[in-house]
Amino acid sequence: MRGKLVLRVHFTAADLARVRITVLGPLAETEISLWNMQRRDAKALFGGWRARTGPLITGDGPDTARFLSPPAGGLVDLFTLVGTADCIDEGLERLCSVPDWRLRAEFAVLPLTARRRAPWLTGAMGADRQAVRRLATALQHCHRVAVAPYWVRIHRHLDGEVARRGRVMVHGGVEALLDSLRPLVVWRAPVLEISGYHPLLHPGADFHLAGRTLVLAPSVFCGPVPQLFASPEADTVVMVYPALHNPVDAAALWAPPAGVRQADAPVPPALVALLGRTRAVVLCVIADHPACTTTQLAQRAGIPMASASEHATTLRSAGLTVVTREGKTALHTLTHLGLTLLNTNGPTLAGT
Repeated sequence: MRGKLVLRVHFTAADLARVRITVLGPLAETEISLWNMQRRDAKALFGGWRARTGPLITGDGPDTARFLSPPAGGLVDLFTLVGTADCIDEGLERLCSVPDWRLRAEFAVLPLTARRRAPWLTGAMGADRQAVRRLATALQHCHRVAVAPYWVRIHRHLDGEVARRGRVMVHGGVEALLDSLRPLVVWRAPVLEISGYHPLLHPGADFHLAGRTLVLAPSVFCGPVPQLFASPEADTVVMVYPALHNPVDAAALWAPPAGVRQADAPVPPALVALLGRTRAVVLCVIADHPACTTTQLAQRAGIPMASASEHATTLRSAGLTVVTREGKTALHTLTHLGLTLLNTNGPTLAGT
């Protein structure tokens, strides 16, 4: 695995005038979510979501995840291939319409990192239209189980991020916008520095925009280091950067959709086998709602208060949760052991 470096993105005055910020859309978030699903960091933000979503990605989904974001590192650049797409169907239609030569050029980087690949994906690398459509179908499935249940909240969160950064740019200009991205990046005019960058397509320390538009694209699944995507054939460079940092915001994003009881939501089968379904549900509720009260726990798990209290006590005795108090109110939170149990019993895509 290659080392990390400080990537320096160089701007001219004309380059600064072309910077813009936007939400890429659900196809981009779906692809980045598959990359995130194979990671084990940021458990406070994604532990519960990974554990309960991973088992739902089936069929061609795991192969697709490893193809687009190989475990050895890297992420296929669908962003400059497809551009901004407001809905998943629009994004997938554009993907299926990308010229063969552009698909082959983008997928050509994969042999450098991928060691295993399903045979049908070799066809996708050669821009075989049937294989590309199969890839699109797999992405639609991944979107349906990993992103769609939360998309309204994700979109609202990303729109808020764009609006906040936009206000900074209106009042202070583009340089103020770039400077506002600290500590993710450091702006030292005329250079934007990305520390801890893991090089794949940009193995050098310096990258020149050379007249191309820089698109800043926030993502709830990206992290912890912004990622740069550029293609010689594209007139834009996309920098995807993390827009989710707070566990409280994460808990709000991954809560069950309105009108759906947590008890009806999927939980990892291995966790159910280990703890029993109700206790597994209670653990997942606490993961998604840190510092919830026993009353809230009962409501979200869809069980009586006495049962919620009993299961919470058992989980606490096992060291999986901890109780803190605010006055007379008991607040339930997962321990590190609890997060580890969720992750290890919700199979990751990299290991399937």
